[in-house]
Amino acid sequence: PAAPPHSEKFFDIESLKMGVCGSTLTSDEKRVISRNRSIEEHNAKDHAREEMTIKLLLLGAGESGKSTLFKQMKLLYGKGFSDDERRDWVPKIQAGTISAMQAVCGAAARFGLDGLIEDKKAFATLTRTSECSLMSPALSESIRVLWREHAILKAWERRSEYQVIESSELYFNKIGAIAETTYMPTDEDILASRVRTCGIVEETYVIENVEFIIIDVGGQRNERKKWIHCFDNVNALIFVAALSEFDQAMFEDETQNRMSDTLQLFDSICNSRWFQKTAMILFLNKRDLFAKKIMSRAIQNVPDWNDYTGEAHDYDAGVNYFLQKFLEKNRQQNKDVYTHITCATDTKNVKVVFDASKDIILKFNLEASGFM
Repeated sequence: PAAPPHSEKFFDIESLKMGVCGSTLTSDEKRVISRNRSIEEHNAKDHAREEMTIKLLLLGAGESGKSTLFKQMKLLYGKGFSDDERRDWVPKIQAGTISAMQAVCGAAARFGLDGLIEDKKAFATLTRTSECSLMSPALSESIRVLWREHAILKAWERRSEYQVIESSELYFNKIGAIAETTYMPTDEDILASRVRTCGIVEETYVIENVEFIIIDVGGQRNERKKWIHCFDNVNALIFVAALSEFDQAMFEDETQNRMSDTLQLFDSICNSRWFQKTAMILFLNKRDLFAKKIMSRAIQNVPDWNDYTGEAHDYDAGVNYFLQKFLEKNRQQNKDVYTHITCATDTKNVKVVFDASKDIILKFNLEASGFM
């Protein structure tokens, strides 16, 4: 019979395997056996990967950006937002914008800045509007006018001293479009919108032939007792912490620094018996807001962080300081915590970071299954 078209000789692999112990193999035979063993191992690993289902849990305190990451998964790996879903976001975005400007106006009054406001009518319109009011031409115009007021801008600069959603700035800057009857939220608008997660929300995506079950949970203290219900069989955990909240008080307890609370929460999660064999990934989020904030707010001036010795307005030094604070909480000697500095509203950044995290998760779980 004619020789095969490639340069190597044809061998019966099973016959070679049977004869390994009884005879001396030639170098060609050894090479063929080695190559086939490598192919078999590679195929087994691919099969294990395709059969794998990854249960990925997103944890973190309220307003850390968990739910924004959850929405990004829908954009990156799902079908995105339909027109009906976008319409559903309109009243949430409009109500959030009204509520945020009311919070700023209330703060302006507490700070004694209300006397400096020139358009008293616009200020009165916002302060007298009920929390359940719908967007109207009068309200949108009042928000537009107030966002130009020096006193309101000064109150906004002091937003760490009261409760307001920082991403509201996006909506203040485009209030005219948001108030239109034909308004259709963009991806950016939906990602920036803050609606508290209650209970447990789950979505399933197939990413590169691997099924990911991604779970988001409410981060407020009264929601955390529900977390235990989704701790079973978790393959990977992404803990999200907001860098920009180093000088902010908690919504639930204004005597508690948000970052301090997040560190305590990370300590309990990282060292929990539930996650001893779980891939642990830390996202230090809201890097964009952190970069802006430290230009005017020195880290060491916040009582909780008076041991900070870096430059007052140095972004890298600040990030590294808080990164070390988190890593110091890991008391498990054989446990690695993989870290990323993120901006959850930046889709490109989230894709790069999640792709890297996905590789870590798959490698970690293949090793746990004995395939690496």
